[in-house]
Amino acid sequence: MSYVIVSFIVVTAITFLAGYFVLRRTGIGVDRLAPMAAASGTGTIARFEPGSEGYWQRVMERLGRRVGSTDARRAGLRHKLIMAGFQDPRAVMVLMGAKVALAAGAGASYMLYGLLVQRIVPNVLLVTAILAVVGFFLPDFWLRNRIKERQRAIVNFLPDLLDMLMVCVEAGMGFDAAVARVVEQPQYAKSPLHREFQRMSLELRAGRPRMEALRDLGERTGVQEVKSVVSAFIQTDRLGTSLGKTLRVQADASRVQRRHRAETKAQLAPLMMLVPTILFLLPSFMMVAAAPSFLRILQIMGSIGK
Repeated sequence: MSYVIVSFIVVTAITFLAGYFVLRRTGIGVDRLAPMAAASGTGTIARFEPGSEGYWQRVMERLGRRVGSTDARRAGLRHKLIMAGFQDPRAVMVLMGAKVALAAGAGASYMLYGLLVQRIVPNVLLVTAILAVVGFFLPDFWLRNRIKERQRAIVNFLPDLLDMLMVCVEAGMGFDAAVARVVEQPQYAKSPLHREFQRMSLELRAGRPRMEALRDLGERTGVQEVKSVVSAFIQTDRLGTSLGKTLRVQADASRVQRRHRAETKAQLAPLMMLVPTILFLLPSFMMVAAAPSFLRILQIMGSIGK
């Protein structure tokens, strides 16, 4: 039984390490556009050139194309990848290839380990199926966490960006010029919302209607606060009201919401600390407090028996 437990732990660790290695080496990352920008010389975020991906990304892409999928499934993955910040359409095939590769690798790892090390494979079908399912859904779990982290960063940066837009608009700039001015600030380049506004600025320069660009901005982020701000911009554009007042109201509301979120997390912190306290600290305290009495009781019981 101990060999089985140790084998399962080792295989699980190998599976997670292999999944992390594949996800890191397939090129699905925030910095995947840096080589393309350097090669093109323009620094645009809306160009995807062939040959700019890495070796493992090309391998996963070929595997994903051979496996294939339905159009609805591809559309769903494409939307999730866009919300995670991956604008390259080839990322869908890379993700599908990574899912298949991890499922096959995780399913075969237990059998290979058992044949090479233990010379016996207990419960091979059950363990192989479980590891294959875990490997298949591991990229989905990673993608879901990536979307949550990106949306959290967008929500936290939204008040600052609205403040900058408000300053530019109240200084006499139009909306398009204010957006172009804001995206030129290099100190905010690491924010995902800054990249989304940069993409919207490029779309506006290319002649796309403002309402379509704004709606697409809200869909790409998937954040309700950004969608509310976009709806306010669209209504302001339609009704012809003051854009500066709308930006001021939205910036104040967004800042208040950010403060409320911080206060909520601060109030939940003591409650969340109760779980590790009860699970880890309370048994130790009880053992230290009750150990002398328990040992004394054992001594008394032993003396009575004698």
